[in-house]
Amino acid sequence: MRMKTVMEVSLLVVAVLTAIALLVTSVVPTDRPHKFEARDGEFFIDGKPILLVSGEMHFCRVLPEDWDTRLKQAKAMGLNTVSLYLFWNLCEPREGEFDFTGMTDVRRMLRLCRENGLWAILRPGPYCCAEFEYGGIPWWTAKYPEVPIRSTDPQWLRWSRRYIEQVYAQVGDLQVTHGGPLLMVQMDNEHGMISGGNESYMVAMHKIFTGAGFDTQLFTCDPGRARPAGELRNVLRGHNGYRGAQPDSPGGSPRLSQYPIFVPELYTNWFTGWGMPLATRHSTIKEVVDWTSTLIDEKASFNYYMFHGGTTFGFLNGCNEYLPVHTSYDYSAPIDEAGRTTGKYRALRRLISEKLAITPPEPPADPPVIRIPTVRLDERRPLIERLPDKPARVADQPATMEVLDQAYGFVLYRKSFQTGLKGVLTLKQPMDYAVVMVDGRTVGRAFRGYGEESYSMELPETDGPATLDILVYNLGRISVITAPWTQDRARKGLIGGASLDGKALKGWEMYSLPLESVTDIEPSDARHIGPTFYRGKFSLTDVGGTFLDMRRWSMGVVWVNGHNLGRFWDRGALRSLFVPRHWLKEGENEIVVLELHDAPDAAEISGGTQIVTSEPQSFDVRLDQPASFFPSGNKHRDYPGFTIRTFGGD
Repeated sequence: MRMKTVMEVSLLVVAVLTAIALLVTSVVPTDRPHKFEARDGEFFIDGKPILLVSGEMHFCRVLPEDWDTRLKQAKAMGLNTVSLYLFWNLCEPREGEFDFTGMTDVRRMLRLCRENGLWAILRPGPYCCAEFEYGGIPWWTAKYPEVPIRSTDPQWLRWSRRYIEQVYAQVGDLQVTHGGPLLMVQMDNEHGMISGGNESYMVAMHKIFTGAGFDTQLFTCDPGRARPAGELRNVLRGHNGYRGAQPDSPGGSPRLSQYPIFVPELYTNWFTGWGMPLATRHSTIKEVVDWTSTLIDEKASFNYYMFHGGTTFGFLNGCNEYLPVHTSYDYSAPIDEAGRTTGKYRALRRLISEKLAITPPEPPADPPVIRIPTVRLDERRPLIERLPDKPARVADQPATMEVLDQAYGFVLYRKSFQTGLKGVLTLKQPMDYAVVMVDGRTVGRAFRGYGEESYSMELPETDGPATLDILVYNLGRISVITAPWTQDRARKGLIGGASLDGKALKGWEMYSLPLESVTDIEPSDARHIGPTFYRGKFSLTDVGGTFLDMRRWSMGVVWVNGHNLGRFWDRGALRSLFVPRHWLKEGENEIVVLELHDAPDAAEISGGTQIVTSEPQSFDVRLDQPASFFPSGNKHRDYPGFTIRTFGGD
């Protein structure tokens, strides 16, 4: 055997020393209290160093029936922690009414973490972002435009305190300090992006969290690495996107000895909006593996965003400025939208096992994903035949969705003309998408992405009485960037009303159409000349998740057995909707499609085993970047607790 070279020996020594340096405690949560510390450049549990190797998943983007399996998959990948966004708007769906059951059962989730030997990080907001509806802020706050969100306004702080106290009531005894798995709790999210250096809001948040009773490690996260001082000196500042102490690392800087490095968001990809190609940012296996390796070598704790992205079901997707985000939140995560392990999962499992010298358990079997033969949707009924018996409101001026006390979905604004109708109709700020009908027939569509010229249209001349219907579709409230000066974009409906040949129209009937669940479609002989529901039935002998192929359809919503799967749109690139296996059943199943545009060439749907994509059709207007972050009239408004910082424009 040849003698080892000096170089080989040196490399071996380095490898051994690295392995020794990375030996960290394998202690797992139990029902007894543990001491968790962030000091001397590391995290410690019971005095022993621990590297937090975490993965993100979100309440409601994965069904509660699958939580335990996802946690077992996390453990099998080598993770010792999971990070969880809990969305305020789901916990307090109506003002003062809280719900911590089903998709928001945070207590059950934390108990499952402990049972699976995983620590937990909770990110309850009040603002989360996560490309979720209004960033997790409840829709009902938009009923109060005089209350600036994410500010030190007394009313905003009262709402926030009430919510955080309710969260604490659910999880307080599950903190690591009390025998639970909860290590850290995040206060708000990326507030530094809008604060301009003024931390008075975060100081107020700190008082709310500690006043509620949280006594484990609190933290914030922002792209930068500035350290809190003063009243926030004991708050850990996480660094989103940190890639290691490299010259080209955004915000990169050497470790500060008294604080450990924690990366709340190590990205496995990025989000995608309608009309855009599927995101590929950070998405390659090599990039994520190399990024992980660098952080482990630096003894930096991190959290994969996302470990499992899942699906933004229903009407709960967020909006990047005016650009609605895809229903799928697959995020090229290690666990795909259907809950299956991927090549990225296996590569990271190998890396983590080798780097940390651990032997994780084998992952559970992938859940079944099935094909569904073509289903004919042979029953249909126009939407205007399913209006409520009475309007929610009758008034001269159109009311917003929030004034109608409605969270999501559609509002139909109706005006009757007794002597006929003709002229140029102009809509003022429809939020977000409007379908204009005369006597049930679509005559125009308006959307910011089509350009403001779409807001005006020549109406067909009618003889005798005519009915003008304007169906306004809420495509999701702004989640990026959500600040006091963008909250005007959260209100939905026919903002500002409409005019005919320049004369303001008055006297409207308004119909609320939340369409949370649709199961009672009675067939009609009416032709498809406007938005129309289609229904079909199919039978299953074996149940599994499936991806509905929506390439025959244009724009709308799908329900399976009454469950709202979310939005589809032929602008691409997403052309499928995922159906969880728990929403299907052996025997007869039902699909309902609301098609807002033209009748499909064939009213059919099939199910497959993979996401369906196509080339996207971009919009005429750039929707994810405003001309200015300050709406007209608000540019110089003083917001409590803010030093306003511009991001572009004036």
